[in-house]
Amino acid sequence: MRRWLRSSPVAPWTGLFLGAFGWFLHHQLGSEGNYYACGQAGGLVVGALGALCAAMVVAGGLISWWAGPNARLAPTETAGLARLVGMAAAALFLLAIGFQVLAGALVPACHR
Repeated sequence: MRRWLRSSPVAPWTGLFLGAFGWFLHHQLGSEGNYYACGQAGGLVVGALGALCAAMVVAGGLISWWAGPNARLAPTETAGLARLVGMAAAALFLLAIGFQVLAGALVPACHR
């Protein structure tokens, strides 16, 4: 599998795209849960949704990490930069999800 990741031009960017999708999913589903059913969208639901979306973001960051340098690529290729951007973006999206889960756990559901 790692051979495929190292030869794929998309794999280094996976942390950016999968991370953004995980954060989007958490934000939208959490917001909709608060708006339509604030009584049921308590801390447990927010925590479970956050764990699911955080796992998605971590998976994207790990794919970016595993898409390491390839000996076939020239040193001027941008795969190394894309890999760093993917990992950093996944870390940033994971931090955003963590803050949203913390806010969901501290603030009562119908006051968000």
